[in-house]
Amino acid sequence: MTGASAVAIRDAASRRRIRFLMHFTQAANISSIVRHGFLSRHAMSEREIDGYASARRRIDQRDDAVSVSVASFNPVMFASKRTAAAGAAWVVLLLEPSILWTHRCRYLPRNAASREVINHRGRMDGPWAFERLFSDEFRHHRFGGTDYRSETGLPDCLPTRPDAEVQVFDPVAPEAIIHAWTDRMTVGLAVQEAMNSLPGEERDVTVGEFAPRFSNGYSWWG
Repeated sequence: MTGASAVAIRDAASRRRIRFLMHFTQAANISSIVRHGFLSRHAMSEREIDGYASARRRIDQRDDAVSVSVASFNPVMFASKRTAAAGAAWVVLLLEPSILWTHRCRYLPRNAASREVINHRGRMDGPWAFERLFSDEFRHHRFGGTDYRSETGLPDCLPTRPDAEVQVFDPVAPEAIIHAWTDRMTVGLAVQEAMNSLPGEERDVTVGEFAPRFSNGYSWWG
């Protein structure tokens, strides 16, 4: 990413008060993440690092990317992954927002496997693509007003669609973790112990029910 593009995305993220990104994973991966950072499937295979994938294969076929979301996770996808891996413990990791402008990224206004993304023929990187995450262009089809984001009360930091995602193509250092969230106390204790080995300030773990941080009333979207 060029310097000008990085600055533009940094400024836009600051203006929108984006304080963190989110990445959910099986809790069994936390030790590997603390040791190696966030790596794509391709990078893990090259380095012969084992991990517990959330699905056997990526539907979008981007084995060279790690997916994160802005400010909140995709509740429908997360629920689907948890159901498919019945009994597995999960953790949501909150990451530094600087990843958005310091790493090579694609900014996808819908899930990577959606028709809108698959059929898109232009670039999906840079400041224009980042701002598109928050466009009224992707309002819900049942909305009958004139200003979707304003009239439904979406905070500036939240993408318009709950399945919007960011694909990150550079390895992300474990130091990018700023917080963790799980729904089981025993898991929380194990995650806290693992994160205590990270340099810098101590990272905290929240234990509580997994639920989206924001809602605009269109709960049937996911």
